Amino acid sequence: MIVISDVETVVEGLTVPECPRWHDGALYYSDIRGGRVYRLEERGKPELLYQSPDDFVGGLGFLDNGDLLVVSSRKRALLRLSADGVQVHADLSGLCRFVLNDMVVAGDRAYVSQPGYNIWDDQTPGMPPPTDILTVAPDGQTAIAAGEMLSPNGMAIGADGRTLYVAESTGMRISAFTIDPASGALSDRRVFAQLPDGAIPDGMCLDDAGGVWAASPVAYADGAVAPGPGVLRVVEGGEATHVVRLAEGRRALACAFGGADRRTLYICTTVDFEGSSDFDVGQGRIERVRLDLRGAGIP
Repeated sequence: MIVISDVETVVEGLTVPECPRWHDGALYYSDIRGGRVYRLEERGKPELLYQSPDDFVGGLGFLDNGDLLVVSSRKRALLRLSADGVQVHADLSGLCRFVLNDMVVAGDRAYVSQPGYNIWDDQTPGMPPPTDILTVAPDGQTAIAAGEMLSPNGMAIGADGRTLYVAESTGMRISAFTIDPASGALSDRRVFAQLPDGAIPDGMCLDDAGGVWAASPVAYADGAVAPGPGVLRVVEGGEATHVVRLAEGRRALACAFGGADRRTLYICTTVDFEGSSDFDVGQGRIERVRLDLRGAGIP
């Protein structure tokens, strides 16, 4: 396995940075517990685009016209940020019992994940029950896209638009579905890769050589939780070919390729934590590392 450790810090002072997306020459990312969404040009300073007055924000994605979709976690809705302001794009409360999490958007269709329990408050021992991935069609219709998922989390869509990759966190695996290009329906569910050593995947992205880069903040083995490996690159079948190691005491939450050539891997990181409500304000960072591989697909 290739070990990469020459990571540099780009932004500091965040709480729970997550859901990075490279779009139109800039990095967009959420600070979940701060309810904020930022835009960062490659050589610029963070620009605050949106701050929720009363909710956490999660997954991000772009409609074909450039409008930004934002997951409003506790309200279980998608918001649309446009030149006209902030509007509710879709209400998913009827399909989501607890909170929403991440999202990927392509062709004006959104796939939205939910952990299946209140990840921001609950510290329930053991594994949560299976839950659903949700979808919002271009016409605004909402539906269940896939069921029996083990804490679906980060997602990505392949460069050809035909494959959806899903991090099943409590399954410790990356699963894949075939996307029907006309209806957006998912089929042919399969395990793309089981992560090694009990690594739990969170946010993820794809490269142009068929690899999945999955941030792994924690690992679960022999009934115990331990710090995760960092960011793992896995290929179909489960082989881990690369790992990005972070500094001692830091954990990776999500990653995305960016930069003009899409060879920069941006990583959302935080300090060690015991549970989802145990984050230190001001300790979150955006970090990055240059790679030989190039990003592909969405995000």
